Amino acid sequence: MTESHSLQVLNPGQMEIRPLERPAIGDHEVLLRVAACGICGTDRHIYHGTFPATLPVVLGHEIAGWVVETGDKVTKVKTGDLVSVNPNIWCGRCQPCLEGQAHLCMNMKALGVDLNGGMAHYCAVPEQLLYKMKPDTDPLKACLAEPVSCVLHGIDRLRARAGCRAAVFGGGFIGQLMLQVLRLQGISEITLVEPVAYKRQIAERLGFRTIDPVHEREALEQLSELDVAIDCAGAGDVLAQCIRMTKRGGRVLVFAAYPQGKEVPIEPYSVYRKEISLIGSFTYPDTQLRAVRMIESGQLLLDPLITAVDLEQAMSLIKGEADSTVLKGVIKFA
Repeated sequence: MTESHSLQVLNPGQMEIRPLERPAIGDHEVLLRVAACGICGTDRHIYHGTFPATLPVVLGHEIAGWVVETGDKVTKVKTGDLVSVNPNIWCGRCQPCLEGQAHLCMNMKALGVDLNGGMAHYCAVPEQLLYKMKPDTDPLKACLAEPVSCVLHGIDRLRARAGCRAAVFGGGFIGQLMLQVLRLQGISEITLVEPVAYKRQIAERLGFRTIDPVHEREALEQLSELDVAIDCAGAGDVLAQCIRMTKRGGRVLVFAAYPQGKEVPIEPYSVYRKEISLIGSFTYPDTQLRAVRMIESGQLLLDPLITAVDLEQAMSLIKGEADSTVLKGVIKFA
């Protein structure tokens, strides 16, 4: 078997680049030569032990690659196809699956979490998880179909409609995607609330209004009567701010992946009295085809958000040791 290199979390706080044999595949699986794999906050949580995972595991659930081998019963794709991956494997038997909410599967397994993922030169993937991409699609963008799909599902749940007023709290990669998708939805007024200057600068270059919540307190206090507010920060009192600034009958989306067990204070009276809808969003059931079309069409401006890195640089980013101005690190494989 041909060996490749992979980025593996062995135990919480222990991560190494290790050789990995080229995986064998079953009848309904394909072998991908990974072209690109995005680095997600979930990868950091797995490394720190704050997100449940089956260790040791090769990280990486934002995957794009070329099909190099197919199982005997694979019919959907062929050798040479460029594909993106939905990393979630649903059981199909539990109550959420039977009720049409497979993304809430009680027995879900995920590539890069419970099974070896895409931070390796080769990855075995079940055929049903694959989405064909146009062959000329930039793999650094193709691998982002997974986070774009998550954002689309969140905004679908939020029911953000044309003409609404919206604010996004947190200007990381997901927050920047939220801004762009909201604009494509026809939202008339969109504000990013973000304390880090370079993140605000990226959003401003893309045409969005921003507020520095540390030094522009007056502007922040004037941000009120929002139709929708989105928590992409997962820190401090952001969720309470979202509730406070949302109008009566408005909606708040909790999109940030708060660490398991973390609690934050909110004022339930405001939720009750203003009849605010407090909405959660976890992964996605059915939005990846739309995400693929958006990436292929160029509707999303992804170049300003992406930095190509190698495995060594990826390990530093996950540990928090690398350049803090990298908004979205994407591992590029030769």
